[in-house]
Amino acid sequence: MLVTCEDCTKKFNIDETRIHGKKAQFICSSCGNVVIVTKPQEEVSTPETETTPEEEVTIKVPPATLKGKGTPVRSYIFLAMLMSFLVIAAAFSYLYIKYIPGIIYDQVDLRTSAITESFSGVVTKPLLLRNYLQVNKDAQRTSKLPGAAYAAVINKKGIVVAGFFSDLTRFNREFEMQVKEKGFPAPILSNNKLGTGNGHSRTSIGGQPIYDTVVAIPDSGGEVHVGIYLSEVDEAIHKAIISPETLSVAGATLLIGIIILILLSRAITRPMQELTEVANRISLGELDLTVSPNGPRETRELGVAFERMRFSIKTAVDRMK
Repeated sequence: MLVTCEDCTKKFNIDETRIHGKKAQFICSSCGNVVIVTKPQEEVSTPETETTPEEEVTIKVPPATLKGKGTPVRSYIFLAMLMSFLVIAAAFSYLYIKYIPGIIYDQVDLRTSAITESFSGVVTKPLLLRNYLQVNKDAQRTSKLPGAAYAAVINKKGIVVAGFFSDLTRFNREFEMQVKEKGFPAPILSNNKLGTGNGHSRTSIGGQPIYDTVVAIPDSGGEVHVGIYLSEVDEAIHKAIISPETLSVAGATLLIGIIILILLSRAITRPMQELTEVANRISLGELDLTVSPNGPRETRELGVAFERMRFSIKTAVDRMK
């Protein structure tokens, strides 16, 4: 290897095999200048070998077609929107379940109280006159009101002077036979007495959940009872919570969320995919491409940075040429 000193132009013949590493230096014997020697790269000739079609395809695949590993951005967006939807749905469901049944039961209280007060006022005079036939007619008419399970009248001695069920077939067979044989069972009214509560009681009679309301009969010392089927109230609550309107609103909300997800995903991922494609093409030597920033602000800033990088690389290459 022939090396020339830059100061005195003296030439030296250097043995390449004695250079360890990529560079070496020595002092010129004529002028004392430090000469830096760079070891030349040996050209390694690779023998031509036959390659299989699979090997050729693997070598010729451009980097632009290789997809990176990891979770795509749209998955994170979908997960975030799904979690938001579930949290909002859970909050609305909690509030709906917490307050709707209470509102419906308040309406039941008002309705049963109104029916019982009306029934009490109607039977007051017949009961004072001991017109039990009229009392029974009024009790039977009250028991036929929508949602009513029974209507009963008790005198001041605690004797049931009138008691009718709206539909005995809704109760179990044993209770139905008992009522037909012995008449209206007074013990079912013992759980809800005047002075022991607020006049309302929930109980189970003959396999049916009943909401019983008691009101005093003025000037007679007696009381009237009206029972309401709680199964109908629970059914109304179920219909209010799971109704076509509720499901329609939930479905519409989910559909709108999916549409927003698609639009948002496209607005973010498409510009990023375009920048990735441009970066891959630049890495293959296409330095004359122009990066056009688009999309959200952060993506545009990334596009501007890519354009500056492309211009800097192109300028450096041009200078080297």
